[in-house]
Amino acid sequence: MASTHSTPITPQKQLTSNRFQLDIESIDCTPDTRERLRSQKRKASEILEEGSPQTTIPFLKWRLAVVEDTLNVKALEKKALSEATEYFEKTNRSKSELLATIKEVERGLTSERAILLSQRKSFEGDLNDVDTSNTRLEDAYITELRYSLELASSTKEKAPGTKAPRLEGKQFAEIVHKYLGTGLREPNETAMKFCNVLGFWLPSIKCARIIPFSFHIKEMGHMFGSDESPLTSRRNGLSLQAKIEEAFDNCWVTIVPRGSVASTPTEWKIILLNPNVRDWVFYQDTYKFTDRPMWKWRDIDGRKLTFCNDNRPARRFLYMRYTLAWLHAEDKGWEGFKEKVPPGHIWASPNKPDGYLRSSILRELGRRTGDTLPEDLITAGAFDDAATSSVVYDTVAGIRVTETVQRHLEGERDPIEGEDSDEEDEEEDE
Repeated sequence: MASTHSTPITPQKQLTSNRFQLDIESIDCTPDTRERLRSQKRKASEILEEGSPQTTIPFLKWRLAVVEDTLNVKALEKKALSEATEYFEKTNRSKSELLATIKEVERGLTSERAILLSQRKSFEGDLNDVDTSNTRLEDAYITELRYSLELASSTKEKAPGTKAPRLEGKQFAEIVHKYLGTGLREPNETAMKFCNVLGFWLPSIKCARIIPFSFHIKEMGHMFGSDESPLTSRRNGLSLQAKIEEAFDNCWVTIVPRGSVASTPTEWKIILLNPNVRDWVFYQDTYKFTDRPMWKWRDIDGRKLTFCNDNRPARRFLYMRYTLAWLHAEDKGWEGFKEKVPPGHIWASPNKPDGYLRSSILRELGRRTGDTLPEDLITAGAFDDAATSSVVYDTVAGIRVTETVQRHLEGERDPIEGEDSDEEDEEEDE
């Protein structure tokens, strides 16, 4: 599909490159337009000269200010060109080509502004997880922005007005494996991928969705405080051995922080919630891919996850999944799980103060499922944002999210296109 979005061009380049630069003094526009253009360019340049902040929230505010000021510059440049006559005769420059160049820049900036306004919360979460000792914040932002722009041009809503965009099995697996570095490996002519739980390269790997495929309602984005659809995010996946992926989907196991979420990158571990399967064998390692001949569920209980690079799943998605797993374990009446899981406050971090889910929706979810969620878990992971909230929409979103969660707890699954059977699943993800 042809992209309808421009690749992001840095504001610095837009203001200093010859390709995007107009000589204000040589354009025969009105004195008022010339003065306004001078003033706006000075303002935009001053913000750039201040330099970008090195913490997430100030950085995103700075970036939005730069984008909006640069858009104002471009609007005034178009006005100046529309007023000019002698300029084009003297310079032999094409008015239509100059306007096309400005419009190209505007398209990129407008797309970036829309993403900054609609997905601010998800960008905060993603950039908070960046290890700034290895990656500059601005570089990480450009990487995430480019991904969001490319994704926006390649996904379509299947049922406008009710459903959020989602990626089908093969496309989703491809972007997650690329992001996590768990992709195809072929020793001895056997296709292998990396399991984040077992820590070995195996042939029977599936790409697990943290936020389930069936959660493709628009209200999910509102719950996370963003227009982003979790089902299009490369940070919504883990690479797991097939049986572990199945157990994760059925909430037999869950992922929790290993220590503090303040660390970057955060360390994670897996916990077995279903005590009835503790001694069951889930994997016979006939071909010695791992360090033991067989694996039982108890062998991975509390096991630290292993990653191939510094990229991690989003904390907000793992928090939501943990909440779902808690409700599922409570509903099943599994004994001892509350003593095994860490206290809810472990999800909070003084270095990353913003919560993961909108407070009103999280509390509605807890209320309609029996008020079983621990208060410290809600406190650690909830946020309030008056600017993007309304009583009516928050209530409707809470109802829709709760209905979706309850269907999942009752075992209802939304089949993934092309992955209706286990056999087809493995063909796509292996």
